[in-house]
Amino acid sequence: MSEKGQISISAQNIFPIIKKWLYSEREIFLRELVSNGVDAITKLKILAGDGKVALDDEPLQVKVTFSTDAKTITVEDNGIGMTVEEVRKYLGQMAFSGAEEFIAQYQSGKDGIIGHFGLGFYSAFMVSRKVEVESLSWQEGAQAVRWSCTGEPEYTVEESTKADRGTRIVLHVADDDEEFLDSWKLREILRRYCRFLPVPILIGDEVVNPDPPLWVSKPGDLKDEDYIAFYKKMFPADDEPYFWVHVNADFPFHLQGVLFFPRLNRQDDLRSDRMHLYCNRVFVSSEMNVLLPEAFQYIRGFIDSPDIPLNVSRSFLQQDASVRKIASHLSKKIADRIVELSTERPDEYAKMWKELHPYVKFACMRDDKFAERVSAAVIYEKSDGTFTSLEAVLKQKYGEDYATDTTEKHIYYAVPGETLRSLIHLYEEAGLPVILATPPIDSHYFNYYESKHHDAKVTFQRVDSALGPELVADLPEVVDADGRSVHDRVLERARALLPEVQFEAQKLKKSELPLVLVIPELQRRFKEMIAHQSPRSENPFGAHQCVLNLRHPVIERLDPAHAHPLSEETAREALTHLYDLALLPHKKLDPDAVDRLFVQAGSLMGRLSGDV
Repeated sequence: MSEKGQISISAQNIFPIIKKWLYSEREIFLRELVSNGVDAITKLKILAGDGKVALDDEPLQVKVTFSTDAKTITVEDNGIGMTVEEVRKYLGQMAFSGAEEFIAQYQSGKDGIIGHFGLGFYSAFMVSRKVEVESLSWQEGAQAVRWSCTGEPEYTVEESTKADRGTRIVLHVADDDEEFLDSWKLREILRRYCRFLPVPILIGDEVVNPDPPLWVSKPGDLKDEDYIAFYKKMFPADDEPYFWVHVNADFPFHLQGVLFFPRLNRQDDLRSDRMHLYCNRVFVSSEMNVLLPEAFQYIRGFIDSPDIPLNVSRSFLQQDASVRKIASHLSKKIADRIVELSTERPDEYAKMWKELHPYVKFACMRDDKFAERVSAAVIYEKSDGTFTSLEAVLKQKYGEDYATDTTEKHIYYAVPGETLRSLIHLYEEAGLPVILATPPIDSHYFNYYESKHHDAKVTFQRVDSALGPELVADLPEVVDADGRSVHDRVLERARALLPEVQFEAQKLKKSELPLVLVIPELQRRFKEMIAHQSPRSENPFGAHQCVLNLRHPVIERLDPAHAHPLSEETAREALTHLYDLALLPHKKLDPDAVDRLFVQAGSLMGRLSGDV
């Protein structure tokens, strides 16, 4: 058997669903009714622009009033109004959108009219035991009409004595919702949802939306002070933002807004009102960070678009291809702005970069397109205090065609507080630039960068991960009668004095550096990763090699053939202290223990200098 049918809706059942489940917050009823009033005025302006209606000097506005005695809330506009037939059509048919019909009829208002689903009006029943509507259409000779409904399927329509054009909606508030019969409560709702609507919204004599949103202005018409003032008004507890991104797109979607990069603090993770989403200036939600890259969830901002797909309650963002396109567009705008700042305001950018860099690097690792756009703005402070990009480091050392050269390329880095300054100087004097890194973010970013530049064989190497030939002095090797060099004799004695330490020896170009602790790069990164994931795990320092500098005065005296060799006891004491001092950046010691080490080392060095 084959048959066709038509799905029907039970009128008795639909109102309870609307009251309880259509909207996430009961207060949204006011947003919906005021939005309908704004739409009515917008339609009137469109008709006036087409010459279909003449407007006098009467101010076009939406008024909200309430009475605690009568337990009513009234929302009134002087917009287009409705005829008897339109009341029956728009209020008597659920999900029939008068806005969509108007747009189709007049081919205008698509980007300015708020309503779409034909359901907003029914949110009034969420807080009302009865709703009355009085309306007078703009059309010549129209009869005013009164519509009344108690939330049941039946309603009444009758003539009204309303003499002025527009619509008045009176909500007879239910006993459970008398909290809305409060001036402060109504003001707070209107300011939250309606503060940027293009029509004056009044509660009493106060206009709750006196200022237009910043994003409707052209960027060229705004000064820095305008952005800062707007930000401080919207986020009064925040300091001035670092910078902002003004968004204005007409194709392939309509999108306006301003994104602000705030000065961060420890409370940022607790904030839930960072991104404000608007649809035709109506506030929708502050939980819309899906439009931003994950790394930039802390950004404050305002996005307004009629093309963002919302559910029927206009409370949640629908996930679809258009959302992904908008998110991609915002990501591009953020990247372009970062690059612009790094080029036009390098000094300011360098200061803010110290706080922003983890987020930018994280965004790069999550989005290759973002990484490509922003690559020139990913900068590092060098050991000489200047800033540079990784590309500039590679070009300086390997030439402009480094990307097509298949030889191995190293970018040397140091971690402030963990690397001896004298070791960094050793690289600088060898003409090898050293950048300063911040673990753990840079450990991850270096891995990402190496993978993306695998063909060019780019690798990052910490200055104490290996001592290459560029750092070693080119000095002749002298051997004794037994064929043993200084290298052999010092290494043999050091290993005998401290057999638990893995020693090696080199003649470094700088004589001031007694020894260097060397940890292979991959081993260090692995240890850092484990330590970051499990703070109680083994110290990330791990296994290492101690390279003795054969040109340092104390190390030289470890040689038994030296003119003034150290005694066994003094040699062990000196080597132990030098080794312990080198371990300091990698061990968690209390301040007293650190002080004792330095005092003992200073005393020892004094004795050694007077011993020669």
